[in-house]
Amino acid sequence: MGMRRQAYKIQANGISFLQILRIVSALLLYLVVRAPDLRPPPHVSNVLFFDGVCNLCDGFVNFVASWDKAERVRFGAIQRHKEYLKGVGAGAFAEGGSKALTTVVLLQGEDIYIKSAAALRVMALIGQPWTTVAGLLYMLPRGLRDYGYETVARHRYAVFGASETCREPDPKFQARFLEHVPEEEAMPWGK
Repeated sequence: MGMRRQAYKIQANGISFLQILRIVSALLLYLVVRAPDLRPPPHVSNVLFFDGVCNLCDGFVNFVASWDKAERVRFGAIQRHKEYLKGVGAGAFAEGGSKALTTVVLLQGEDIYIKSAAALRVMALIGQPWTTVAGLLYMLPRGLRDYGYETVARHRYAVFGASETCREPDPKFQARFLEHVPEEEAMPWGK
């Protein structure tokens, strides 16, 4: 008992270690409770457009696909969906646009999200612990979040490399890509 009691009597400017622990715990609980819920209602579609030749982006897609057990997120390479992106008002981010290949683009229903907002909203969809992490990071000022996003995006090819062409999706999650046509539709007469 004496040893435990002494550990709590460690003082930092008149505040005990136990008081500091209580304050930090209360602050963390407050942040978790106040973290915004970035997930849309279940019926809303979620399509993540990414740079198909960027190895970092491919890694993010693989990460999302492996954690998204409910398969709420579909994918499309920006290079393959220029007309679609133009049609929904995100043509500036498509290949040939004024901001081409500078960000991931998330379409949630009719809403368009880019940069850190897109990445964090996707993370919020894939379940815990990522939903809470995304909510906490979303509480940072958008300018700060986007500055970090832009810094990584600017150096992504140098650090993570790039492929010559868009990678074809693996067969196990090919159905989650926009360009996927189910076998029943491809061959209406059957197998």
